[in-house]
Amino acid sequence: MSETTAAPTAAPIRPLLESAGAVFGQVAGREVARHFGDGNAEYRAVRESAGMAWRGDRVRFRLWGKDPARMIHGLITNDLLKAPAGRGVYAAMLTPKGRTIADLRVFRREGAGGPEVLVDVAAEALEGVRDHFKKFVPPMFARWADATGDIIALGVYGPRSRELLSAALGTDIPALDEDAFVEPEFAGARLLVAATREAGGEAGFDVFVPADHAAELWRTLLVRGAETGARPVGFGALETLRIEAGRPRYGTDITEETIPTEAYEQAGLMSRAISFTKGCYTGQEVVIRIAHRGHVNRHLRGLLLGDVGVPAPRTPLTDVDTGKQVGWTTSAAFSPMLGQTIALGYVRREVQPGEDVQVGDGGEGRARVVKLPFDRA
Repeated sequence: MSETTAAPTAAPIRPLLESAGAVFGQVAGREVARHFGDGNAEYRAVRESAGMAWRGDRVRFRLWGKDPARMIHGLITNDLLKAPAGRGVYAAMLTPKGRTIADLRVFRREGAGGPEVLVDVAAEALEGVRDHFKKFVPPMFARWADATGDIIALGVYGPRSRELLSAALGTDIPALDEDAFVEPEFAGARLLVAATREAGGEAGFDVFVPADHAAELWRTLLVRGAETGARPVGFGALETLRIEAGRPRYGTDITEETIPTEAYEQAGLMSRAISFTKGCYTGQEVVIRIAHRGHVNRHLRGLLLGDVGVPAPRTPLTDVDTGKQVGWTTSAAFSPMLGQTIALGYVRREVQPGEDVQVGDGGEGRARVVKLPFDRA
Protein backbone atom coordinates (compact mmCIF):
# COMPACT_ATOMS: atom_id res chain seq x y z
CA MET A 1 0.00 0.00 0.00
CA SER A 2 1.16 3.51 -0.82
CA GLU A 3 -0.12 6.80 0.52
CA THR A 4 0.50 10.46 -0.16
CA THR A 5 -1.09 13.59 1.25
CA ALA A 6 -3.34 15.53 -1.12
CA ALA A 7 -2.50 19.14 -1.85
CA PRO A 8 -4.96 21.39 0.03
CA THR A 9 -5.05 24.19 -2.57
CA ALA A 10 -5.35 24.77 -6.31
CA ALA A 11 -1.55 24.63 -6.47
CA PRO A 12 -0.46 25.18 -10.13
CA ILE A 13 -3.58 27.05 -11.25
CA ARG A 14 -4.24 29.18 -8.16
CA PRO A 15 -2.57 32.32 -9.60
CA LEU A 16 -4.71 31.97 -12.70
CA LEU A 17 -7.86 31.65 -10.62
CA GLU A 18 -6.88 34.75 -8.67
CA SER A 19 -6.31 36.65 -11.92
CA ALA A 20 -9.82 35.65 -13.03
CA GLY A 21 -11.24 37.17 -9.84
CA ALA A 22 -11.75 34.03 -7.74
CA VAL A 23 -13.00 34.47 -4.19
CA PHE A 24 -11.89 31.46 -2.20
CA GLY A 25 -13.54 29.47 0.55
CA GLN A 26 -13.36 25.96 1.95
CA VAL A 27 -15.29 22.73 1.54
CA ALA A 28 -14.40 19.90 3.91
CA GLY A 29 -11.20 21.74 4.83
CA ARG A 30 -10.11 22.10 1.21
CA GLU A 31 -9.82 25.30 -0.75
CA VAL A 32 -12.41 26.02 -3.46
CA ALA A 33 -13.20 28.99 -5.70
CA ARG A 34 -16.54 30.07 -4.27
CA HIS A 35 -17.27 32.48 -7.10
CA PHE A 36 -15.64 34.81 -9.62
CA GLY A 37 -17.49 37.99 -8.71
CA ASP A 38 -20.88 37.38 -10.33
CA GLY A 39 -22.63 34.17 -9.37
CA ASN A 40 -25.69 34.95 -11.50
CA ALA A 41 -23.56 35.36 -14.63
CA GLU A 42 -21.71 32.15 -13.81
CA TYR A 43 -25.00 30.30 -13.56
CA ARG A 44 -26.22 31.75 -16.88
CA ALA A 45 -22.97 30.77 -18.60
CA VAL A 46 -23.59 27.10 -17.81
CA ARG A 47 -27.24 27.31 -18.87
CA GLU A 48 -26.61 29.29 -22.05
CA SER A 49 -23.02 28.62 -23.20
CA ALA A 50 -20.35 26.98 -21.05
CA GLY A 51 -18.60 27.40 -17.74
CA MET A 52 -15.11 26.29 -16.72
CA ALA A 53 -14.50 25.20 -13.14
CA TRP A 54 -11.66 24.04 -10.95
CA ARG A 55 -13.07 21.15 -8.90
CA GLY A 56 -11.29 21.74 -5.63
CA ASP A 57 -14.25 20.11 -3.91
CA ARG A 58 -13.27 16.72 -5.37
CA VAL A 59 -10.39 14.37 -4.54
CA ARG A 60 -8.87 11.45 -6.45
CA PHE A 61 -7.26 8.11 -5.75
CA ARG A 62 -5.18 5.98 -8.10
CA LEU A 63 -4.91 2.20 -7.79
CA TRP A 64 -2.41 0.06 -9.67
CA GLY A 65 -0.66 -3.31 -9.42
CA LYS A 66 -1.62 -6.89 -10.17
CA ASP A 67 -5.41 -6.46 -10.31
CA PRO A 68 -6.62 -3.04 -9.14
CA ALA A 69 -9.96 -3.24 -10.93
CA ARG A 70 -10.94 -6.48 -9.22
CA MET A 71 -9.93 -5.11 -5.84
CA ILE A 72 -12.16 -2.05 -6.05
CA HIS A 73 -14.91 -4.00 -7.82
CA GLY A 74 -15.50 -5.88 -4.57
CA LEU A 75 -15.91 -2.63 -2.62
CA ILE A 76 -18.54 -0.83 -4.73
CA THR A 77 -22.20 -1.30 -5.64
CA ASN A 78 -21.75 -1.23 -9.42
CA ASP A 79 -20.14 -3.67 -11.87
CA LEU A 80 -16.76 -2.29 -12.86
CA LEU A 81 -15.51 -5.52 -14.42
CA LYS A 82 -18.32 -5.66 -16.98
CA ALA A 83 -18.05 -2.01 -17.93
CA PRO A 84 -16.87 -1.80 -21.56
CA ALA A 85 -13.74 0.07 -22.57
CA GLY A 86 -14.28 3.80 -22.29
CA ARG A 87 -17.07 3.46 -19.74
CA GLY A 88 -16.65 4.48 -16.12
CA VAL A 89 -19.11 3.55 -13.41
CA TYR A 90 -20.88 5.57 -10.74
CA ALA A 91 -21.33 3.65 -7.49
CA ALA A 92 -21.52 3.77 -3.72
CA MET A 93 -18.97 2.38 -1.29
CA LEU A 94 -20.58 0.83 1.76
CA THR A 95 -19.88 -0.42 5.24
CA PRO A 96 -20.70 -4.09 5.94
CA LYS A 97 -24.03 -2.84 7.35
CA GLY A 98 -24.92 -1.12 4.07
CA ARG A 99 -24.21 2.46 5.16
CA THR A 100 -22.61 4.79 2.65
CA ILE A 101 -18.93 5.69 2.97
CA ALA A 102 -18.82 7.54 -0.36
CA ASP A 103 -20.43 7.92 -3.73
CA LEU A 104 -17.79 7.81 -6.43
CA ARG A 105 -16.90 7.44 -10.07
CA VAL A 106 -14.43 4.78 -11.08
CA PHE A 107 -12.50 4.63 -14.37
CA ARG A 108 -10.38 1.71 -15.64
CA ARG A 109 -7.45 2.72 -17.82
CA GLU A 110 -4.03 1.56 -18.92
CA GLY A 111 -1.20 3.29 -17.11
CA ALA A 112 2.47 3.45 -18.00
CA GLY A 113 3.14 0.39 -15.84
CA GLY A 114 -0.01 -1.59 -16.59
CA PRO A 115 -3.70 -1.47 -15.63
CA GLU A 116 -4.81 1.14 -13.16
CA VAL A 117 -7.99 2.66 -11.76
CA LEU A 118 -8.83 6.32 -11.14
CA VAL A 119 -11.38 7.04 -8.42
CA ASP A 120 -13.10 10.43 -8.09
CA VAL A 121 -14.95 11.30 -4.86
CA ALA A 122 -16.24 14.31 -2.94
CA ALA A 123 -13.70 15.82 -0.57
CA GLU A 124 -16.00 14.99 2.36
CA ALA A 125 -15.46 11.29 1.65
CA LEU A 126 -11.64 11.42 1.58
CA GLU A 127 -10.96 9.97 5.02
CA GLY A 128 -13.63 7.29 4.78
CA VAL A 129 -12.36 6.02 1.44
CA ARG A 130 -8.76 6.12 2.63
CA ASP A 131 -9.63 4.08 5.71
CA HIS A 132 -11.62 1.60 3.62
CA PHE A 133 -8.69 1.09 1.26
CA LYS A 134 -6.36 0.50 4.20
CA LYS A 135 -8.64 -2.25 5.50
CA PHE A 136 -9.73 -3.96 2.30
CA VAL A 137 -7.15 -3.48 -0.48
CA PRO A 138 -4.35 -6.09 -0.08
CA PRO A 139 -0.97 -4.80 -1.37
CA MET A 140 -0.36 -8.16 -3.06
CA PHE A 141 -3.09 -7.34 -5.60
CA ALA A 142 -3.21 -3.54 -5.68
CA ARG A 143 -1.48 -0.50 -4.33
CA TRP A 144 -3.12 2.87 -3.97
CA ALA A 145 -2.35 6.52 -3.41
CA ASP A 146 -4.19 9.78 -2.91
CA ALA A 147 -3.56 11.32 -6.35
CA THR A 148 -5.29 14.67 -5.78
CA GLY A 149 -2.03 16.61 -5.90
CA ASP A 150 -0.89 14.83 -9.06
CA ILE A 151 -4.11 14.93 -11.08
CA ILE A 152 -6.12 18.16 -11.23
CA ALA A 153 -9.86 18.06 -11.99
CA LEU A 154 -11.31 20.77 -14.22
CA GLY A 155 -14.92 20.93 -15.35
CA VAL A 156 -16.46 22.25 -18.56
CA TYR A 157 -20.26 22.39 -18.39
CA GLY A 158 -23.07 23.73 -20.54
CA PRO A 159 -24.65 23.40 -24.00
CA ARG A 160 -21.43 24.55 -25.69
CA SER A 161 -19.11 22.53 -23.46
CA ARG A 162 -18.24 20.01 -26.14
CA GLU A 163 -17.48 22.76 -28.64
CA LEU A 164 -15.28 24.60 -26.14
CA LEU A 165 -13.39 21.53 -24.98
CA SER A 166 -12.81 20.29 -28.54
CA ALA A 167 -11.39 23.68 -29.49
CA ALA A 168 -9.14 23.82 -26.43
CA LEU A 169 -7.76 20.32 -26.97
CA GLY A 170 -7.47 20.60 -30.72
CA THR A 171 -9.40 17.37 -31.26
CA ASP A 172 -13.05 16.44 -31.57
CA ILE A 173 -14.54 15.30 -28.28
CA PRO A 174 -17.48 13.04 -29.14
CA ALA A 175 -20.92 13.27 -27.58
CA LEU A 176 -20.78 10.81 -24.68
CA ASP A 177 -23.30 9.18 -22.37
CA GLU A 178 -22.85 10.04 -18.72
CA ASP A 179 -19.83 8.28 -17.15
CA ALA A 180 -18.34 7.39 -20.57
CA PHE A 181 -14.85 8.77 -21.14
CA VAL A 182 -12.14 9.37 -23.73
CA GLU A 183 -8.41 9.95 -23.26
CA PRO A 184 -7.19 12.66 -25.63
CA GLU A 185 -3.74 14.21 -25.49
CA PHE A 186 -2.98 17.81 -24.63
CA ALA A 187 0.53 19.24 -24.99
CA GLY A 188 1.91 15.70 -24.88
CA ALA A 189 -0.02 14.69 -21.75
CA ARG A 190 -2.80 12.13 -21.64
CA LEU A 191 -6.06 13.37 -20.13
CA LEU A 192 -9.18 11.57 -19.01
CA VAL A 193 -12.37 13.37 -20.14
CA ALA A 194 -15.55 11.97 -18.55
CA ALA A 195 -19.09 12.99 -19.42
CA THR A 196 -21.36 14.26 -16.65
CA ARG A 197 -24.85 15.76 -16.32
CA GLU A 198 -24.49 16.96 -12.74
CA ALA A 199 -24.41 20.67 -13.60
CA GLY A 200 -28.12 21.30 -13.98
CA GLY A 201 -28.59 18.35 -16.30
CA GLU A 202 -26.63 20.19 -19.00
CA ALA A 203 -24.06 18.43 -21.15
CA GLY A 204 -20.67 18.59 -19.49
CA PHE A 205 -17.28 17.04 -18.95
CA ASP A 206 -14.89 16.54 -16.05
CA VAL A 207 -11.29 16.68 -17.23
CA PHE A 208 -8.58 14.94 -15.23
CA VAL A 209 -5.23 16.44 -16.19
CA PRO A 210 -1.68 15.92 -14.87
CA ALA A 211 -0.87 18.75 -12.46
CA ASP A 212 2.03 20.09 -14.53
CA HIS A 213 -0.33 20.64 -17.51
CA ALA A 214 -3.30 22.05 -15.60
CA ALA A 215 -2.30 25.72 -15.85
CA GLU A 216 -1.76 25.51 -19.61
CA LEU A 217 -5.13 23.83 -20.12
CA TRP A 218 -6.90 26.41 -17.94
CA ARG A 219 -5.33 29.25 -19.95
CA THR A 220 -6.40 27.62 -23.18
CA LEU A 221 -9.96 27.17 -21.93
CA LEU A 222 -10.09 30.84 -20.94
CA VAL A 223 -8.91 31.96 -24.38
CA ARG A 224 -11.26 29.67 -26.26
CA GLY A 225 -14.05 30.38 -23.83
CA ALA A 226 -13.92 34.09 -24.57
CA GLU A 227 -14.93 33.21 -28.14
CA THR A 228 -18.06 31.35 -27.02
CA GLY A 229 -19.34 33.43 -24.10
CA ALA A 230 -17.99 30.94 -21.56
CA ARG A 231 -16.58 32.05 -18.22
CA PRO A 232 -15.07 30.65 -15.01
CA VAL A 233 -17.66 29.25 -12.62
CA GLY A 234 -17.38 28.84 -8.87
CA PHE A 235 -18.58 26.26 -6.40
CA GLY A 236 -21.66 28.30 -5.45
CA ALA A 237 -23.17 28.29 -8.94
CA LEU A 238 -22.28 24.62 -9.38
CA GLU A 239 -24.10 23.75 -6.16
CA THR A 240 -27.24 25.53 -7.38
CA LEU A 241 -27.05 23.62 -10.67
CA ARG A 242 -26.44 20.32 -8.88
CA ILE A 243 -29.50 20.81 -6.69
CA GLU A 244 -31.61 21.75 -9.71
CA ALA A 245 -30.45 18.48 -11.33
CA GLY A 246 -31.59 16.57 -8.23
CA ARG A 247 -28.15 15.04 -7.71
CA PRO A 248 -27.13 14.16 -4.13
CA ARG A 249 -23.69 15.10 -2.83
CA TYR A 250 -21.77 13.10 -0.26
CA GLY A 251 -21.39 14.95 3.02
CA THR A 252 -24.66 16.83 2.58
CA ASP A 253 -27.34 14.66 0.97
CA ILE A 254 -25.56 11.35 1.54
CA THR A 255 -23.71 10.49 4.73
CA GLU A 256 -22.73 7.35 6.59
CA GLU A 257 -26.29 7.39 7.97
CA THR A 258 -27.62 6.78 4.45
CA ILE A 259 -28.56 3.47 2.83
CA PRO A 260 -28.09 3.81 -0.96
CA THR A 261 -31.72 2.99 -1.73
CA GLU A 262 -32.82 6.00 0.32
CA ALA A 263 -30.76 8.37 -1.81
CA TYR A 264 -31.09 6.75 -5.23
CA GLU A 265 -34.47 5.06 -5.62
CA GLN A 266 -36.76 8.07 -5.99
CA ALA A 267 -34.03 10.25 -7.51
CA GLY A 268 -33.87 7.95 -10.54
CA LEU A 269 -30.28 6.88 -9.89
CA MET A 270 -30.64 3.22 -8.93
CA SER A 271 -29.78 1.86 -12.38
CA ARG A 272 -26.79 4.16 -12.65
CA ALA A 273 -25.38 3.37 -9.21
CA ILE A 274 -26.25 -0.23 -8.34
CA SER A 275 -25.86 -3.55 -10.14
CA PHE A 276 -28.14 -6.37 -9.01
CA THR A 277 -26.33 -8.99 -11.11
CA LYS A 278 -22.69 -8.62 -10.02
CA GLY A 279 -21.00 -10.81 -7.46
CA CYS A 280 -20.48 -10.02 -3.82
CA TYR A 281 -19.42 -6.63 -2.53
CA THR A 282 -19.19 -5.10 0.92
CA GLY A 283 -22.69 -4.15 2.12
CA GLN A 284 -24.47 -6.08 -0.64
CA GLU A 285 -26.68 -8.13 1.69
CA VAL A 286 -28.49 -5.05 2.98
CA VAL A 287 -29.09 -3.61 -0.50
CA ILE A 288 -30.38 -6.92 -1.90
CA ARG A 289 -32.61 -7.59 1.10
CA ILE A 290 -34.27 -4.19 0.74
CA ALA A 291 -34.71 -4.62 -3.00
CA HIS A 292 -36.35 -8.04 -2.79
CA ARG A 293 -38.08 -8.26 0.55
CA GLY A 294 -38.61 -4.83 1.98
CA HIS A 295 -38.46 -1.08 1.66
CA VAL A 296 -36.77 1.92 3.19
CA ASN A 297 -38.73 4.32 5.37
CA ARG A 298 -37.56 7.52 3.70
CA HIS A 299 -36.52 8.76 0.28
CA LEU A 300 -34.59 11.70 -1.08
CA ARG A 301 -37.15 14.05 -2.65
CA GLY A 302 -37.34 17.51 -4.14
CA LEU A 303 -38.91 20.37 -2.21
CA LEU A 304 -40.43 23.54 -3.69
CA LEU A 305 -40.39 26.28 -1.06
CA GLY A 306 -41.63 29.33 -2.98
CA ASP A 307 -40.43 32.50 -1.27
CA VAL A 308 -39.40 30.72 1.94
CA GLY A 309 -35.78 31.52 2.76
CA VAL A 310 -33.07 28.96 2.03
CA PRO A 311 -33.23 26.47 4.93
CA ALA A 312 -30.14 25.20 6.69
CA PRO A 313 -29.24 21.52 6.33
CA ARG A 314 -31.18 19.26 8.71
CA THR A 315 -34.07 21.72 9.05
CA PRO A 316 -36.97 19.52 10.17
CA LEU A 317 -39.97 18.85 7.92
CA THR A 318 -43.25 18.18 9.73
CA ASP A 319 -46.73 17.02 8.85
CA VAL A 320 -48.97 20.08 8.35
CA ASP A 321 -51.83 18.53 10.35
CA THR A 322 -50.18 16.59 13.16
CA GLY A 323 -46.88 18.43 13.58
CA LYS A 324 -45.07 15.09 13.53
CA GLN A 325 -41.61 15.18 11.98
CA VAL A 326 -41.59 13.45 8.59
CA GLY A 327 -38.13 14.37 7.33
CA TRP A 328 -35.44 17.02 7.02
CA THR A 329 -33.71 19.15 4.41
CA THR A 330 -30.23 18.50 3.06
CA SER A 331 -29.08 20.84 0.24
CA ALA A 332 -30.99 24.03 -0.64
CA ALA A 333 -30.62 27.09 -2.87
CA PHE A 334 -32.59 29.72 -4.73
CA SER A 335 -33.28 28.29 -8.19
CA PRO A 336 -33.12 30.72 -11.13
CA MET A 337 -34.62 27.94 -13.28
CA LEU A 338 -37.77 27.73 -11.14
CA GLY A 339 -37.80 31.23 -9.70
CA GLN A 340 -38.08 30.04 -6.11
CA THR A 341 -36.23 28.38 -3.27
CA ILE A 342 -35.74 24.64 -3.75
CA ALA A 343 -34.21 21.93 -1.62
CA LEU A 344 -33.35 18.28 -1.49
CA GLY A 345 -34.45 16.42 1.59
CA TYR A 346 -35.38 13.09 3.08
CA VAL A 347 -39.12 12.53 3.48
CA ARG A 348 -40.93 9.52 4.90
CA ARG A 349 -42.22 7.18 2.21
CA GLU A 350 -45.88 7.75 3.10
CA VAL A 351 -45.54 11.43 2.11
CA GLN A 352 -46.23 11.44 -1.61
CA PRO A 353 -45.21 13.93 -4.33
CA GLY A 354 -47.76 16.71 -4.49
CA GLU A 355 -48.27 16.87 -0.74
CA ASP A 356 -47.14 19.76 1.45
CA VAL A 357 -44.94 19.67 4.53
CA GLN A 358 -44.16 22.31 7.11
CA VAL A 359 -40.59 23.65 7.05
CA GLY A 360 -38.88 24.15 10.39
CA ASP A 361 -40.18 24.28 13.93
CA GLY A 362 -41.09 27.95 13.92
CA GLY A 363 -43.59 28.24 11.08
CA GLU A 364 -41.05 29.24 8.44
CA GLY A 365 -43.46 28.15 5.70
CA ARG A 366 -44.52 25.20 3.64
CA ALA A 367 -42.85 23.13 0.94
CA ARG A 368 -44.37 21.05 -1.82
CA VAL A 369 -42.83 17.58 -2.13
CA VAL A 370 -41.96 16.71 -5.75
CA LYS A 371 -40.25 13.99 -7.75
CA LEU A 372 -36.62 14.31 -8.79
CA PRO A 373 -35.17 15.69 -10.93
CA PHE A 374 -36.99 19.00 -10.69
CA ASP A 375 -39.27 19.70 -13.65
CA ARG A 376 -38.08 22.69 -15.65
CA ALA A 377 -41.66 23.50 -16.58
